[in-house]
Amino acid sequence: MTSVRILSPEGELRRWHRKLFESLERDGVRVGFDWRAGPPRALEIALLDELERLLLTRRRDNLLDRETQTDDLPRWRDAADVLIDLTGNSEPAVGAVFPVYCGVAGDDARDAMLLAGAPPHVGLAKREGDRTVLVADARIALERPEILRSAREAVVTRLITLIRTLVRKGGADVAIAEAFEAPRGGSPAGFLAGSLIGRVRSRIGRLVAHENHWRVGWRALASSNDATQARLDWPADARWTWLEDDRRRYFADPFLFEKDGVVHLFCEEFPYETGKAVISWLPLDKSGGPAQPPRIVLETDCHLSYPFLFQWGGEIWMMPESSSSRSLALYRADRFPEKWTLHSVLMEGLDISDATIFEVDGRWWMTASTREDEGSTWDCLSLFVADSPLGPWRRCGEGPVLIDATAARPAGNGFRRKDELWRPAQDCSAGYGSGLSLCRIDGLDERGLRQSVKKRLAPPPGTGASGVHTLNVGGGFETIDICGWRKK
Repeated sequence: MTSVRILSPEGELRRWHRKLFESLERDGVRVGFDWRAGPPRALEIALLDELERLLLTRRRDNLLDRETQTDDLPRWRDAADVLIDLTGNSEPAVGAVFPVYCGVAGDDARDAMLLAGAPPHVGLAKREGDRTVLVADARIALERPEILRSAREAVVTRLITLIRTLVRKGGADVAIAEAFEAPRGGSPAGFLAGSLIGRVRSRIGRLVAHENHWRVGWRALASSNDATQARLDWPADARWTWLEDDRRRYFADPFLFEKDGVVHLFCEEFPYETGKAVISWLPLDKSGGPAQPPRIVLETDCHLSYPFLFQWGGEIWMMPESSSSRSLALYRADRFPEKWTLHSVLMEGLDISDATIFEVDGRWWMTASTREDEGSTWDCLSLFVADSPLGPWRRCGEGPVLIDATAARPAGNGFRRKDELWRPAQDCSAGYGSGLSLCRIDGLDERGLRQSVKKRLAPPPGTGASGVHTLNVGGGFETIDICGWRKK
């Protein structure tokens, strides 16, 4: 049994320390605590915490809140397989693995990173002589970066994920050291003022329009070389056709499928009245326009989105996202494109989003975003493998294979470019679906996936959009979705 000794701040144990302890115990790890002196808590940060709790978060419990019950936690100073320093000091204990924030240790560095609005780069490190080397690394998602309590909670949630993965591997496999620029902290008072102003603006926006209103667009391709995937950039003269909506719903996650010379577009339709999405379909005519208004073709008791389609065994299949049900279901087209029948449930008990499959050398692989340790689904990519797209699927590696808010969550079908395998991913570093990353897959096996981000794309020029998070090609067309109201 692997053993872990955690150095914790005496009298300042936090709820996330207990959550880490309970998670490691469930993983079959022996865990003990060793109390050490922690850093002093800055008065201005403590005041900001309290003001946020009173004004912004409705007194919701937070993983950074103090843990009052500690008598039941085992305490020991014995040698352990892994020593982890979670005291928050800027000078961690010798021989320990410790958190770093933009490469700098200590709770002050964490808060400086968050207050300054720096890209949230979190890792685990270890001292090797005069050097500090990374042993785990993550570019995490902050769903509410304007609230320090929420941002801190996102950070420690991912620290739990990183520590669990590290311990599962049996210790610290030292990675190549990386240079960082230490974040400069902003003013707590200025941070709070900016947060309040931002919330007022958001509230006013919700009174006059729905936030995150997604629209689906497509364009005809002059040739395969005209596709964004081939160019690694948006064509400057692209002319998009946008799917009309009545402002009572949005459309997103478009996928294309060609059958018998007809190009079919499937997408998520989200009616604001019901708050539950369905899968809709429309055919495209030869001129690139919609041949008819969109029609609902699949609706269940749960929210559906990301209608991934593929052909296998002479049948057409759809694998939509249904993460709210903590399952991944597979549907077969009984009468394409309008009638779909549940074939099987591929996975259960897992919060899985945007599952995307592809074949390499006779084996089938699935990339998907997963919710780890109750954190965000924006930044964790998991990999699965099977001998058939119908399963059974088994997970690769120890937990997520990538934690990177800039290039983890899938954004459409994989594609080939110059005999290389690529995948589009969402860039959520500036918010959900704020952009795309085009990633070359450099390695793929049951241990994990290795990729290089070769291009990052903001929304297409001239669209006035604030985000784009799906890119697909098929039947001589390219389709995307963008966030923002249509220009008059």
